[in-house]
Amino acid sequence: MRSPTRGARTALRLVSYASIAGLWLVGGRVLGPNVLPGPVETFAFILREAERGVLVPNLVVTAQRVLTAFVIGMLAGTALGAAMGLSRKVDDLLQAWLVVALTVPRIVLFVVAYLSIGLSDRALVLALVITIMPTVTVAVREGARAIDGGLVEMAVAFRRSRATIWRRIVFPQLTPYLVGTARGALALTWKMVVLGELLGRTSGVGYQISFYFQFFNMTGVLAYGVTMMLLLAVVDLGLMGAIQHFAFRWRAPVKVSAVG
Repeated sequence: MRSPTRGARTALRLVSYASIAGLWLVGGRVLGPNVLPGPVETFAFILREAERGVLVPNLVVTAQRVLTAFVIGMLAGTALGAAMGLSRKVDDLLQAWLVVALTVPRIVLFVVAYLSIGLSDRALVLALVITIMPTVTVAVREGARAIDGGLVEMAVAFRRSRATIWRRIVFPQLTPYLVGTARGALALTWKMVVLGELLGRTSGVGYQISFYFQFFNMTGVLAYGVTMMLLLAVVDLGLMGAIQHFAFRWRAPVKVSAVG
């Protein structure tokens, strides 16, 4: 089966985005602006917020919180996942903690962090780190378990240093798991920070959503939600997509021939 050309793929993506915009437009007409504001009203509100100097500062604050929690969570989760995947003793020791971290309701993490540390960015970032770290740990642990032990043994037999083994053998085999879980962890952090800001902060996108919710201003709520979605889409398709393309540039495209 022939893979679609670049032009056909671009056309399909445009059709996908156009279908979302069309459904939004029709929904706004059917339900009315009080229930579902249309794209025109929503983007007009976004422009007014930007002109008032409110939109960009709140987006910057939210992005800083997300970036801090994402970096810390990825580093900690990667270290724990690698340790659990490569050592059965460490895996058994931390198994109960991992299960608890995966099953505890995320809203409880924010409430406990705010009550314990106070209504501060430090509490918010800590709750976000605990939110994403178990997901990263599980993915990296499975990747570490899938490492080809024969290659590691061969490197040891050839007396390669531990640093060389990690750089040339272990890390390249973990890269697919790291890149995949990084995109998911970033999206999760991006969504959960809104909840954390809504519960206990006085700045950021989540706070603005809470503010307009109190006035039953659906346009304001939707405007900040759409802004967050667009910004995450740009980061995911742009930055994270570029990182994925660079990390897997050695891969050849898969071609499936028709069996007749």
